[in-house]
Amino acid sequence: MGQNKFHPEAYVAEALGTFDKAIRAMGIQVPEAGRLLVEGWLEFFVTWKGRRVAGFDDPCELAVKLLADSFAIGLVEDVCRGGTAVDLGSGNGWPGLVLSAMRRCPQVSLLDSREGACDFLRGFVRSSGIPGVDVVQVRAEEAGRDKLFREKYSLAVSRAMAMPGIVLELCSGLVSVGGKAALWIGPGQEIPQAGPGLALTGMELETEIGYTLPWGMGDRVLAVYKKVKGLGDGYPRRYAAIRKKPLV
Repeated sequence: MGQNKFHPEAYVAEALGTFDKAIRAMGIQVPEAGRLLVEGWLEFFVTWKGRRVAGFDDPCELAVKLLADSFAIGLVEDVCRGGTAVDLGSGNGWPGLVLSAMRRCPQVSLLDSREGACDFLRGFVRSSGIPGVDVVQVRAEEAGRDKLFREKYSLAVSRAMAMPGIVLELCSGLVSVGGKAALWIGPGQEIPQAGPGLALTGMELETEIGYTLPWGMGDRVLAVYKKVKGLGDGYPRRYAAIRKKPLV
């Protein structure tokens, strides 16, 4: 971390102040309960002694490129009014925690296969007392073939996990027909829009929302897909097969 990592209170204050300015610049309304959740996460994060769970050291970069960017889901209307949601490759809890912070979904599962990440997530969920959030330690493709999870969720979200075509197949294993998947598309990534491969996932592109992070920190696209038919037997495939030959 940057030097403020050694002064937790200063780090939290700088990151939280930057977050407040960033979401205002992006035109996103965050309820007070959501802001308190962000503050609580920052306080837990700066004292965490386990594995590294964020790719940013500077508090301002973390506030914008992780936290404010995750809140871009607030730009999508009616993405999950009720029902259950899952965050694939959750890692540090974002963007899945946004769904709770914005009161979009009453039940959110933070899914990750890495023990260290799940230790962090369980620790934060336990310390914060946040209701309706659970941590699931399993690989996404395995969950998509397990009857406990297969096509059970109203919404799947994923940010910075893998290429969009890979993530869509993984999401489709978890999203019910009529549900949605929201993917954060980074610079240089193509947005899967149509074709036989996309049809195999049962997904159709519903909308694309472009936005810009403040202070020149980059352009992003949030792509929202709707599950229009059930996923066929044999899907999702093993991750190595998906990565070697994505459907889209």
